Amino acid sequence: MITPDRSQSAARRMLAKLMKPLVTLFGCLALFIPMPMLLAATVEYDLTIAWQEMNFTGRMVKALTVNGQLPGPPLRFTQGDHAVIRVHNQLDEETSIHWHGILLPNAMDGVPFVTFPPIAPGKTFIYEFDLRQSGTYWYHSHTMLQEQRGLYGALVIAPKDGNAFDRLRDHVVVLSDWTDEDAGSVLHTLKRGSEWYSLQKGSGQSVLGAARLGMLDAYFSRELQRMPPMDLADVYYDRFLLNGAQQQSLAAQPGEKIRLRVIAGSATTFFYVQFAGGPLQIIAADGQPVQPFTEQRLLIGVAETYDVIITMPADGSFEFRATAHDGSGQASLWLGTGPRHNAADIPYPNLYSSMSGLSLKRVLALTPGGSMGMSGTEVRAGKFDQPGMNGMDGMKEMEHGAMPQDAGEMNLAGMASAPEMKHAGHDIAGVAHENMSSDKALNGHPGLGMPTHEQPAAPGSIWLRLLAEDVSSKAPLAADGMSPERPWPPYDKLRAVQPTAFDPDKPVREIRMTLDGDMERYVWFLNNKPLSAADHIEIKRGEVVRFIMINRTMMHHPMHLHGHFFRVLNAQDEYSPLKHTVDVAPMTTTVIEFAAEEFGDWFFHCHLLYHMESGMARLVHYHDFTPDAATAAVRQHLYHDPFHLYGRVDLMSPMAHGAVVYANTRHIFSAEWQVGWQRVDDLHWEVTPAYDYYLNRFASVFAGIDLEGAGNHVEKHEGIFGLRYLLPLNIASRAWVDTAGEFQFAVSKHLELTPRLAVFSEAEYDTGERWEIRAGATCLLAKHFSLIGQWHSRFGWGGGLRWQF
Repeated sequence: MITPDRSQSAARRMLAKLMKPLVTLFGCLALFIPMPMLLAATVEYDLTIAWQEMNFTGRMVKALTVNGQLPGPPLRFTQGDHAVIRVHNQLDEETSIHWHGILLPNAMDGVPFVTFPPIAPGKTFIYEFDLRQSGTYWYHSHTMLQEQRGLYGALVIAPKDGNAFDRLRDHVVVLSDWTDEDAGSVLHTLKRGSEWYSLQKGSGQSVLGAARLGMLDAYFSRELQRMPPMDLADVYYDRFLLNGAQQQSLAAQPGEKIRLRVIAGSATTFFYVQFAGGPLQIIAADGQPVQPFTEQRLLIGVAETYDVIITMPADGSFEFRATAHDGSGQASLWLGTGPRHNAADIPYPNLYSSMSGLSLKRVLALTPGGSMGMSGTEVRAGKFDQPGMNGMDGMKEMEHGAMPQDAGEMNLAGMASAPEMKHAGHDIAGVAHENMSSDKALNGHPGLGMPTHEQPAAPGSIWLRLLAEDVSSKAPLAADGMSPERPWPPYDKLRAVQPTAFDPDKPVREIRMTLDGDMERYVWFLNNKPLSAADHIEIKRGEVVRFIMINRTMMHHPMHLHGHFFRVLNAQDEYSPLKHTVDVAPMTTTVIEFAAEEFGDWFFHCHLLYHMESGMARLVHYHDFTPDAATAAVRQHLYHDPFHLYGRVDLMSPMAHGAVVYANTRHIFSAEWQVGWQRVDDLHWEVTPAYDYYLNRFASVFAGIDLEGAGNHVEKHEGIFGLRYLLPLNIASRAWVDTAGEFQFAVSKHLELTPRLAVFSEAEYDTGERWEIRAGATCLLAKHFSLIGQWHSRFGWGGGLRWQF
């Protein structure tokens, strides 16, 4: 038995008397503190970013890891938690982490030069914010091209008060794309205009391929409108990964319902997801709950998230498959045990199908927007402000010129016949079509319900050899977005669980923007301006901001707004869904609106990584917001527009010819040269260094010097001033006048007979020297090398090797 210490008991009583009023005081103060702050838990993570050797393809390459993992570890919280995340940079370069879709203080958003200076090598940055929401989200680097190398992971926030779905077992599925090639090298390849990735993916397009499918009319219609070959993805990937692997297994019981939290953490790849055991029940999009509906096949855009419920059948192992949008690969999650049941294969996209109509007005248009049927004048007049497809008057030419009978009466020209819908108290023309049955709709983008196109068998081995890398070698084929087997995202089916409409009395700021680009030079714009040359988008607190996004390209663009959720105006009217990322499909308009309540500077950009890096981005700036001094000091780096060096050398028996280019978005420094020694008395040479100012995909103006001579003798040195312009049929033209008053005009054309074999010709007329003509063919051997043979009017026949760098 222990005898209590009386002196200590007396001291405790005295301390209790002194503490009583303090306790009372703090109790009163607590009445004025919100309950969530009293109950919030602090959840802490340490994330270490480092290089690590990894093997996805059979060889070891450097990858970016978080805590030694790729993808990084999933971060789990509960709504209301206080997050403290320490990011340790063990790289030899800057880094960052952005919390995609999370509402947080501006300084914690993690975008270098926008919200904070990047995390320097060897340094630690502490992110600290309260979790105001619940749902499925993710995190990734926002520094250079680090996301492509593996710096991403899942972030899951459980609701404080869950429902029946929240009580299900859940499993995170992070989808991504992987290339062993350095990401900087990928961007360089895109910038220099190479068809190499298309060949690797088997998505090449050519005259013989179009003829094989009976679609020469579609091929040359595209050429007439000066459009580049269509593709659904820019990059060839060695692997597609699901939680860092091509195949993953998960134990599951017959009849069990499982919630899959699907995250498209890819750099450039959209994925079709489907389950061999039955339909997907979609219950949330971008972390926000939606009224449940089912889909057999779901296209998920880059940076989007979907929560889907699957129900396990009675027996067996069933595949949850993620297929790259362009059909170039897949990754799988196998659920359950027993005999394996594969998900259905998806038809390959028929890239020969043109999505825009052909008319004389488009053929003769002076601007790229005009050739796409959406000229700047018409855009500014508001002609394409309504959600839905644009410029679709030529859809009858798709799929061998035949439309299915049940789609024949649809009015597709500008959606002029669509009934009006009211969104957020504002009249917006809708996208519903009375003549279109729901099973033929494009799940958010009205379409045709085109049938699958069965590609005919190859008539002989010569076709297999010549067209093995052509779209026509795939079977079956289906028009993307036009066939029920290749749907676009199901945006029109997304219905919020509660009304999302804003007070109709709130002021509305409407901002119209076109999504533009040039695949040949790989530059991407908003309103024909890259980030480096654009002003910020200024908004004010308290207003509703509406973005009208008009896609004038043949690419999908998943547009992401940091720090906000926006309403995607769709057929659900006041129940339009809330999202943070939305796909603006080719040749369509998408309208979003959001409440300007998150004070700060926020990034808005296309989430295709190489599009963002090539200019398709803007800064959204709240009026009267001032960034902190450290961020303001580095802000100019956001608008950096780097130069890229590339070129080619043709070394042939009678002559050599080449060009070197050093260019950023608008400024192009180049030097074209040729040296000939066959059929001439002395070595004949010509060099033309020039500076071009890029206007748009069709035109640039230039100035330079034309130097020409024989041996060591300079025979001509004149200043030149001119214009380059792209003519119909993708014929490149060039005209200049020199300081001696001489005029020169040249045209050239490149045409792919097969994905590897191309023919070319060039004719040049000079008032001083008359005609110079060359014509030939190239055969692509590898990424950097081709065989070349040509006839030159001065130097004769010859052949050799082309090197592209």
